[in-house]
Amino acid sequence: MQNFAEPLFGKGRVLKKESLEALRDFPGRLAKLAFSDWRDGILFGFDISYAQEEKEAAKEAAGGVLEACAGAVWYQGQVVLADTQRIPFRAYEQQITVCLRLYPVVSSEDFSVRPLELRLKNGEPGNGELELGRFRLSRGARLRKDYKDLRDCRTAYNTLDITQVPYAGAGGVTVSPVLLRMFARMVLEHGDAADMDVQFAFLCLNHPPVSRECLLWYLSRRIGEPYRELTHSEIYERLIRIAEAGNRRMRHAKRTEGPAVF
Repeated sequence: MQNFAEPLFGKGRVLKKESLEALRDFPGRLAKLAFSDWRDGILFGFDISYAQEEKEAAKEAAGGVLEACAGAVWYQGQVVLADTQRIPFRAYEQQITVCLRLYPVVSSEDFSVRPLELRLKNGEPGNGELELGRFRLSRGARLRKDYKDLRDCRTAYNTLDITQVPYAGAGGVTVSPVLLRMFARMVLEHGDAADMDVQFAFLCLNHPPVSRECLLWYLSRRIGEPYRELTHSEIYERLIRIAEAGNRRMRHAKRTEGPAVF
């Protein structure tokens, strides 16, 4: 027989070592059970923003600050929490990839510490790095995140591209829930959307993140291709193709329908 003991802290009670150990072990044990078959990736947060430094505003936008909000990642069997980080930004007119660099754990008598660092790169993420987004920013421009549709998530300049961000998921990394929710809304706006598309759209809205296997099987069945691994870019392009096909059907139906009868 097993007993699950939850520590109780009451007035006048002596603080026991066993109670503190139970508090220490509970979140780690729960996380390992919940994410045991998940691949390393983003869990929550890490919204990227850019702001021009006030002291530089009068100097023809000489520079700014890039900020990554607080977030959580699943990495090497551990939920890692990160605080908001800021970094000076001057790399205008360049393709920049924002990466979260996670270093090996360093242990002491009191703590197990994993150093984290926000980094800007011209290339792809390396070992121990997770992409948070990419963009090419013009001097004096704002970093845009108010996407009109899926295709608008990837433009040549001044748009935060989140199509390559690796989200942690069961059985493999998956794509951003933001992209899948956008896809779902585009599909559900179509009055004649296929049943398979509608079902997958509701899944995207109700159950983020959608597992990589589920996403790959949907694209395989929907497009009529053999099931195989796809890159994030290939997944993104296929989602655009499906969503925009529905838009074209809807526009064609509006042009060909007769006058409304009441």
